Amino acid sequence: MDLALKTPHHYLCTLEKTSQNTTFLYVIDSLSSSKYKNLLTYNAPIYLDTQREFWKNAKLEVKD
Repeated sequence: MDLALKTPHHYLCTLEKTSQNTTFLYVIDSLSSSKYKNLLTYNAPIYLDTQREFWKNAKLEVKD
């Protein structure tokens, strides 16, 4: 069985400082030094079957 890659949702965060994103330099600095940097920048495939299975088993809990 071939797994279908969901390409439109497969975007990576680059965390590059440019002249177009000067408003977000503090965010880029924070994310670059955070423990979540690898999660944002790692090129991991997202498969439709895996995504469907996740949402089939996910549930929302609302606490008052």
